[in-house]
Amino acid sequence: MHTNGQNSRQLPSLSSNLIGKTAIVTGSSRGIGAGIALDLGRRGAAVVITYTSEKSLPSATSVSRAIEETGSGGKGILVQADITSATDRQRLIDAAVEASPNKSIDILVHNAGNGDDCYLKDISEQFFETLVNVNLKAPVFLTQVAVPYMPRGGRIVLITSAAARMGVAETTVYAANKAGLEAFARVWATELGQSHGITVNCVSPGPIATEQFHNSSPEFKRALQPMIESTPAEARMGEVEDIVPLVSFLCSEESRWVTGSVLSGTGGLLLF
Repeated sequence: MHTNGQNSRQLPSLSSNLIGKTAIVTGSSRGIGAGIALDLGRRGAAVVITYTSEKSLPSATSVSRAIEETGSGGKGILVQADITSATDRQRLIDAAVEASPNKSIDILVHNAGNGDDCYLKDISEQFFETLVNVNLKAPVFLTQVAVPYMPRGGRIVLITSAAARMGVAETTVYAANKAGLEAFARVWATELGQSHGITVNCVSPGPIATEQFHNSSPEFKRALQPMIESTPAEARMGEVEDIVPLVSFLCSEESRWVTGSVLSGTGGLLLF
């Protein structure tokens, strides 16, 4: 093990290791995104919480209120935004910069996604473009406008999915999109590493008990059941609370030597 007293660092406690940081978490009014936003706020960050419509506003407000109630000093900033819109992406950036004491964006978590299912024979060009616009195009261009505001030590985390390796029917477009995000992380880690001091990583959940999963087709859920029952860690689906700490780690100083990686949150499922 390499040790060097001159390079040793005093790290903040995990309960407050993001004080003074500013984060954007897309798709953060519910599910995994809401859990991520709440935990970053609990650790002291000012978090831009995004929601897409007035229907989502109550749940987004609940996340913001929960951050404030932790007493950590973290903040929840609500922004209605369609991340496929250039104007709305800029609105997210502006809100984060305004909330930051240093006028910077320290953390960008790409969580928003469209996981609609469709058999190959039924895929239309409109279906394809809808998923690609949310899952691939939006992260590219949101990252592009965020990077000029990100200081050295910045963190980008992309929420991908074990679906990229599962081969489950009806996931042609979604699985390809999630594999694409993992490719983004490897490329951006190279482009933004030495030049910008930004790390870029993915968290890849397995099946998680979220609203998106429960809204999936019966065929999709039946296909996953044997896999869920064979999960090595425990014979159950993952929960939001299983994934959130992995993201928070990648947003922290403790992850400074991790970049271009895909951190598996599958409970040990081997998915090739």
